[in-house]
Amino acid sequence: MVEKRVYNRFKVDASIGLRHIDDRYPKGISEKKIPVNVINISKGGIAFKSEHKFELNSFYNTWITLDNKDSFDAVIEVVRMENLGEVETTYGCRFIGMTEECKFKIEVFQIVSNYE
Repeated sequence: MVEKRVYNRFKVDASIGLRHIDDRYPKGISEKKIPVNVINISKGGIAFKSEHKFELNSFYNTWITLDNKDSFDAVIEVVRMENLGEVETTYGCRFIGMTEECKFKIEVFQIVSNYE
């Protein structure tokens, strides 16, 4: 099997909040966060499991907090999904809206995690 990934993925304990890019909330109302279980992350994307049903090629604003408490915002696109008869479906997402600073945070976190 040929590895097609541009960036190495690594396991991470992270919390993530998702909101569909088309959702609109009036001022003062907190935005809905969809619960997910993060599997891994890279500078190019994130994989997670969830009972919530996401559609392929849908876009979400995300708020990601790594277990070292660094956090950042990004826009993701759902590009892959897999369900093997489990309650949760596995989703693969690519980052489409992320600053270089956020990519750097992921890279530093990965380097530090590898040495711990």
